[in-house]
Parts: sequence; structure tokens; C-alpha cells
Amino acid sequence: MVRLLLTFNEQVIKEYPFVKEGITIGRQEDNTIPIDNLAVSGYHARIDRAGSDYILTDLQSTNGTFVNKQKVVSHKLSHGDMIIIGKHVIFFMTSEKGSAAEAEEIQEKLAVGKTMVLDTAKHRDLLAKQKTPSPTSPPEKMGMISFIDGSGLGEIELSRKLTKIGKAETSEVRLSGLLMGATAATISRRPTGYTISFQGGLTKLKVNGRVVKESAALRDFDTIELGSYKFQFYERGSKKP
Repeated sequence: MVRLLLTFNEQVIKEYPFVKEGITIGRQEDNTIPIDNLAVSGYHARIDRAGSDYILTDLQSTNGTFVNKQKVVSHKLSHGDMIIIGKHVIFFMTSEKGSAAEAEEIQEKLAVGKTMVLDTAKHRDLLAKQKTPSPTSPPEKMGMISFIDGSGLGEIELSRKLTKIGKAETSEVRLSGLLMGATAATISRRPTGYTISFQGGLTKLKVNGRVVKESAALRDFDTIELGSYKFQFYERGSKKP
């Protein structure tokens, strides 16, 4: 079972089993993992299950979200990843609960990463030094996808931070097909715009005819192909050239 271990001052505070399709982390009490610390935004980050993968997304937090010392906007998590939010470290674990090897692994990583857990002022300094600029404002226009393949799916608004596309029941955009992955692709809504990412399956993802194996930024009127499906991305209010 996938678990999240919330730690503070090199001690495990609480364990959270990942039993839902998505969880949130932040200072507000209604988060799945509430963290009462001024360095943490009200709704700081979320983790979504995307097939067999787990995607961490920063929710435009003030002080940023870090994984293994690197600031991230969206990140596919792996076993043992350290998610650093304010003064707390959250371990993403996929191993069996309570093993001696797991405890040793956590202690070693906490010792190595001790200097990464910073007070608010230092955390902002580290954020400023990252290559990725700090987001200042959300996209002004709402992203849309419009199916142009005769499937009859019409237009879909991309209002969520992460839109999952595939044949799983939990996908926001349900597509069928023998080779279609449970979550074949995701579209992230970021401060700088929208990004589509390939997640898995035997169906190829193409943007403007080019195969995308990882991620690609989307621009107005890009044409996206996923198997036999074809749709176009645009931001509502944009004028077609």
C-alpha cells in the first residue's frame, strides 16, 4: 500500500495511507494532510493517482513545493521521495509497512536532508535561486479542448489543476480503446499555462504530429492526437488566426 509519512524534526508524526484518488496538503484543517505552519499555504499541494503513477502538483503556493531539494510544479513520485513543504518532510513510500530497512532509509535521508528543512525566510531565498521562476498569477484565460474527430465528445473545460485523460473511471476525460492506458495523459494547469504529459499505455500521444514521450507546453490551437482521438487545445477568448 502507498503511504505518506509526515515528519518534523527528524521524527515521524503521522502516517497517511493513500486510499483515495487524490489528497491535498496545506495549512487549512480540511486538507487530507493538514500542516499548521506559517510557511505552508492554505492549500499548498496535492497528489493524484494517475493509473499506477502518483502525480504531485504545487497549488501555486507562496513558498513552493520541493522534491529531493528541487522545486517542482508537477512531479511523478517514486518510492522514497522526500516532499519538502515548509519545515516538514513527507516521505512517499511504496514498500511494506514498518520494515527495518524502511526505518533505516528514512533516518538516512532525514540526516542528509536536514539542512533542506528551512525557516520561512531561508525557504524563500532557496525558492528565488531555483531556475524555475516563481509563479505570480494564474492563467488569465480558461483552457479548453475541443474534439474534432467525430467522436461527439464536444468541448471540455480544463478548470482543474490536473485533468486525467484515459479509460479509467476516475479520468475526467474518458476515452476508450484496447491500447488506451487507464490514464494515458494528463493536462496540468500551471501559472505559466497548460502542459500535457504522457503517462502510459500503448497509445501514442502526439502534439501537432510530433510524438510526446514526456511533456509539452500547449499553445492556442495545438492539435492533439491520442490513438484514434483528435482534439484541439485553445484558451477561451482567443481568436483563431
